[in-house]
Amino acid sequence: MLKKVAVPLMFLSLGVLSAGISSIGCSSSSTSSDGGTGGTGTGGSKATGGSGGGTTGTGGTATGGAIGTGGAGGAATGGAGGAATGGAGGTAAGGAGGLSIKTYSVILNGAMEEVDAGSASGTATVTLNTVTGAVTVDGTFSGLTGNATVAHIHGLATPPATAGVIVPLTVTMATSGTLTGSGTLTAPQITGMIAGMTYLNIHTALHPNGEIRGNIGP
Repeated sequence: MLKKVAVPLMFLSLGVLSAGISSIGCSSSSTSSDGGTGGTGTGGSKATGGSGGGTTGTGGTATGGAIGTGGAGGAATGGAGGAATGGAGGTAAGGAGGLSIKTYSVILNGAMEEVDAGSASGTATVTLNTVTGAVTVDGTFSGLTGNATVAHIHGLATPPATAGVIVPLTVTMATSGTLTGSGTLTAPQITGMIAGMTYLNIHTALHPNGEIRGNIGP
């Protein structure tokens, strides 16, 4: 009877021993889990490498900023050149224009024509462009012995000598009126007018060669 009871007890003891061994195996498994946590910590150190890359990128931005210096130099050079050219051109043109015009105030009467014209007289302004030869006459007259017939600029002659017609003029066909006209002189005629070798006159029926005369210049 005792032998039959002992066998089951032996199997019971073996069962308890197996359970203990199993329990120890489970504790080893938990230790492996702790090892996995350590691996996560190592991966975290990669964040440090990313930060270094960002610092290098900032250095590149500073180098690019130096390009701004080149742009400023170009703008200064262009401005200075334009101002110098414009100033010189304007001064030269103005100076030449101011020297080319001569204006003469002319008095006409019978004494200069060497005739008895009574109280007949006249005045006129003669303007000459010494470069182009353009000449204009603008005047008035009064007191002629009869109606004016023609009027001219004559030259070249030294007063009181006479000369041919240079420029025909327009005159009022009356004993008083206006004397106007324009024309272009040749180079010798320009020189002659400046020297006082031209004159104005107005003709009438009584004095067909001229009733009143006015010497132009010098």
